[in-house]
Amino acid sequence: MLLSILVLFLSQMANAQHRRAPKQYVDINAAIGLLPTFIKDVGMVKSPPLSVAADFRLAEYFSLGAFAGYSVTETGQRTMVDGGTAKWRNSFSLFGLRLAAQSRPLGPWNIYGGMSMAYTHSNIEMMEGQLEKVKEEKGIKENSGKMIFAGFIGGRHSLTPRLGMFGELGFGISLVTFGLSVRI
Repeated sequence: MLLSILVLFLSQMANAQHRRAPKQYVDINAAIGLLPTFIKDVGMVKSPPLSVAADFRLAEYFSLGAFAGYSVTETGQRTMVDGGTAKWRNSFSLFGLRLAAQSRPLGPWNIYGGMSMAYTHSNIEMMEGQLEKVKEEKGIKENSGKMIFAGFIGGRHSLTPRLGMFGELGFGISLVTFGLSVRI
């Protein structure tokens, strides 16, 4: 009985059943964010942080990718210093490049991490209050863009040789994202 269990266990660990992924491939990723970047502002999520990415494998353990993301958050009623109130909506988007280093496959898992460079753009729409007072007090601009540099770490679980699920931690459209990945 123990020998049968051992043989079944070892056959599950063997990679003979798995077809190897091609040496060069592109991972197409679509994700939804669980913690929007603006969570510290205690905003209400109007459009969840959505992102797409394409990562091209450059070498055995390195990939270069491009990504884009979009989210909309709305503040609650904010009391200003002068006693007035204000409420605004932030439409936030970003797009950029990322470089990742990947671990050796650990069964169906692949752990990776890297750095990204992105251009971000915020479009503030006032829903209540005066924009000039909010600009002065909070330092918020109506339309603003800037470059950011950030890091990320994640893991991909292969469901099949071409389809996987992944999760990432890092600064971008969301602090935590989960999604599906298709390998081409």
